[in-house]
Amino acid sequence: MWEAPGKRREGAPAKDVLGWASALGLLAVMLAAFVAYYATAHVARRVGGTVESADWRLNEDTGQAYPFIEVKLDEGASVRVGSMAPALPGVGDRITVRQRAMLFDYVTVYEWEGPAEGHAEPVRVPRAATPISDSMSDQRP
Repeated sequence: MWEAPGKRREGAPAKDVLGWASALGLLAVMLAAFVAYYATAHVARRVGGTVESADWRLNEDTGQAYPFIEVKLDEGASVRVGSMAPALPGVGDRITVRQRAMLFDYVTVYEWEGPAEGHAEPVRVPRAATPISDSMSDQRP
């Protein structure tokens, strides 16, 4: 029950496809690991600058207030700085921001972490005015 050496077995193409699929899967895993490493391996750099403008803006879609801070860096560039701090720096204040490269060094993000300890109390987030209506109390049972 020997087959001729020139004949191909019927299960061989399936093995070829599985071989290529596993090789492509391994390549995809290696590429994903490289991208994840490259995206997280950047060291944030601290740069100094002077605040040009700082105020609270209102997102019209959500009604949420967010900080809008513009800083002139010591290097000369004017950049917009993001912040999660509940306070704003004063205009003309010297602050230190964190500079991070993202998207394979295509985009640079600047973040302010808030006032340093020992500085004067900065301007706080304004409280949202919530309208209270007496007409709402009429609708309740």
